[in-house]
Amino acid sequence: MTYLDHLSYSSISSYLMCARAWRFHYVDKVAVPTSPALVFGSAFHTTVEEHVKTFLATERVPVVERWGRAWSTTLEGKTVEWGTDSPEKLYNDGVRMLTHPETVALLDGLRPLDAPNAIERKVELHVPGVPIPVIGYIDMLEADGVPADFKTSSKSWSQDQAAGEMQPCFYLVALNQEGYTLNPGRRFRHYVFVKTKTPQVQVWETTRSWVELFWMFTLIREVWQAIDSGCFPPNPGTWKCSPRYCEYWGICRG
Repeated sequence: MTYLDHLSYSSISSYLMCARAWRFHYVDKVAVPTSPALVFGSAFHTTVEEHVKTFLATERVPVVERWGRAWSTTLEGKTVEWGTDSPEKLYNDGVRMLTHPETVALLDGLRPLDAPNAIERKVELHVPGVPIPVIGYIDMLEADGVPADFKTSSKSWSQDQAAGEMQPCFYLVALNQEGYTLNPGRRFRHYVFVKTKTPQVQVWETTRSWVELFWMFTLIREVWQAIDSGCFPPNPGTWKCSPRYCEYWGICRG
């Protein structure tokens, strides 16, 4: 498997969604346009992280100015298939969300752990039976030691949705393997910025059991075994398998 030197949470999630789409992206490296949602989420994510990172600075850059910079940088060099969206609309959506009082209050109250790698904390997980590491980046370790992730969404989340996310399992088991001791309750927080007409910010805190964390090892090992054996079947039963959502529809089923 010479074309891989590591796995990531996103690549494992992508494989589980559709192994054939995974092959198009990671093996065949098929070039496809970037989706508007990916551009928006990436720019918003950068804005929030940069805002939180500099909370101790004497002169803070206004969040809207930071959003403008992140938006421009994210668009550079990308071919975007805008569809019914437009860059102006999505840029204004970001301004509207970031200036909403609820968002402003939450962002101004976030505090990272007093450590040099509290923002975009790199973690590296080593799974028995998998010859390459699984690498990820935690958006923020909060002042109380709990890892957190920033999400944008077109719809509100539910408690069950937050509890069912696999991402916390990966981050928590990676931190545990590194000897991280500041989160004994195995808690995790999702900050969900909802792109509705009236912007919302949801904070979901969930926990994971040791059984769930050890299950993550099994999942990663079995995904790796399938990849290593060259098993890349399509998954037509998933919501992504449609010309609207799958960027590889044209070469797979079109």
